[in-house]
This record gives sequence, C-alpha cells and structure tokens, in this order.
Amino acid sequence: MAEYTVPEDARASIDTILVDGTDAVLMGHLSGTVRATGKSFSGPFALRLTVEGGRITRHHLYENSASIAAACTP
Repeated sequence: MAEYTVPEDARASIDTILVDGTDAVLMGHLSGTVRATGKSFSGPFALRLTVEGGRITRHHLYENSASIAAACTP
C-alpha cells in the first residue's frame, strides 16, 4: 500500500495488544492520504496474528475500508 499513499502522512498507533498462546490481536488507529486523489482516510483497525515457530502463519486485518474506499474515489 505504500506505493499508493503519501509516506509522510501515514500514521499508525497501537492501543491494545492481546496474546493467548500462539494468537495475538493488536488494536489501534491508522490514517493516511491516497496519492492519486489527495484524499485522507482514518479509522480503527484490529490485526489478528498467529505465530508458530517464530513465523506469522495467519494474518487477518480488519479496518475501516469504507473510509479507505472513499479516499480512493476521485
């Protein structure tokens, strides 16, 4: 996604980290600006990870995709 966003406008913060065995959930807020439209987006996110043998084996990202879609629309 870095190719399509303005790097100096990208922000992400993590508010909460939950871990249970090999599973983890990170929750926070992200924002940025779409390079092609100049429009910004922001919203909460949750990232669910499974780590086995020191490697990420599962990755689910939940984000405010409506805000991102609106920022991508000319």
